[in-house]
Amino acid sequence: MELLVVMGIFSTVVVSASDIFIAANRAQRKISALERLQADARFTLEAVTREVRGGSIDWTYYAGQSLSLDASVEVLALRDSTNAPIVFHKSDAANATYCPDAASTPCLLMTLGTVGVDPPAPLTPKGESVQNVKFYVAPSADPSSFNAATGVYASDLQPRVTAVLVLKSTERIVEGAVVYIQTTASSRWYPR
Repeated sequence: MELLVVMGIFSTVVVSASDIFIAANRAQRKISALERLQADARFTLEAVTREVRGGSIDWTYYAGQSLSLDASVEVLALRDSTNAPIVFHKSDAANATYCPDAASTPCLLMTLGTVGVDPPAPLTPKGESVQNVKFYVAPSADPSSFNAATGVYASDLQPRVTAVLVLKSTERIVEGAVVYIQTTASSRWYPR
């Protein structure tokens, strides 16, 4: 009889310990996946920031659009140091094939060269989809544009871009987890 009681207590302790171990393992995997989602969001925005700092805003792309820190644009058009175009944009039905997989659609794409001619590359990895991406470009006019008749530049503000990114995890363990991240970067290339 005592042996049965000891066996019952032992099996209860073993089952409880294994439940605790399984729950802790599941929580650790979930935290790891959330950390990876945050790291990927930071990496994605750092790639955008690096291009903004090293290049300049493509003012001709935004001709006719109202640029301000109050209104966002869906596409960030830049020029690198060699004057080659760089475009950041969210994928749509026409270019969804460039995303890492179907579950990661829509994704953030970066096109080096001419949009529609050169293929875009995904910035967001597999297992994550872009819920929203907005770019706030300022000032509203090219600050290096000089009007000789008035003797005034179009703007006296440093060119800057604020990027807002919302990533959602599509991984099963943290499906639906969302990360909101934003940053502001100024262009180092500011000719006058």
